[in-house]
Amino acid sequence: MKPIDPNPVSNTANPPGTTTVTEQGKAEKNTQDPYVRRILEAARELFIASGLEAVSMHAIAKRAGIGQGSLYRRFSDKGEICSMLLRDSTERFLTGLEHELVFPEAGSGALGHLRSSIGRIVDFIEQHAELLQLIKSEFTGKKQLTQFEHPFFRRLNEFLKELLVRAAASGEIPAIDPQFTATALIAVLSPDLYLFQQKQYGSTKEQITAGILALFVDGLQPL
Repeated sequence: MKPIDPNPVSNTANPPGTTTVTEQGKAEKNTQDPYVRRILEAARELFIASGLEAVSMHAIAKRAGIGQGSLYRRFSDKGEICSMLLRDSTERFLTGLEHELVFPEAGSGALGHLRSSIGRIVDFIEQHAELLQLIKSEFTGKKQLTQFEHPFFRRLNEFLKELLVRAAASGEIPAIDPQFTATALIAVLSPDLYLFQQKQYGSTKEQITAGILALFVDGLQPL
């Protein structure tokens, strides 16, 4: 991806990562399906009551009052259900980040922008860690893909890569491979790593954020 002019006159009609008209129409059609609404409501209630891991697709179909065939015609696994439950939140979050690439805050610099964005990403992960973890697990397990290929992480990768490109171009950090560094940062900004640090070591959100910033912001600056 070519670096985006921080002060452009206009952007492309379909910036990287934005939802296409076809994708948006498909999503809107799905939400109009009464079975989809019943499935999402049933899943939400069950997840709140029993936790993500304890809820099966069979239980969701039963709670929604539909057959399993009707459920699987609309969602292949719990990860897809979680993706739709989080769809509006993730779209607002990612669109907000991408908007800031076109209209960055004056005076913060690309590295300052990266620092504040990492804090916001960690905040988002903390709010939705278990749902994001299930989405990631279902995506990577059944589809035999990596988390980096999931649309959420691909858009996040492009965003972080662009900030690294700008930081290197302005001399705030040495010349690096922005794609590799962004992917490495995505690996650290993972819901399973976040949950592991919390459960295994009792790490707070602030401690996790500080550790990431030490590696990928402070650690990239010239001595």
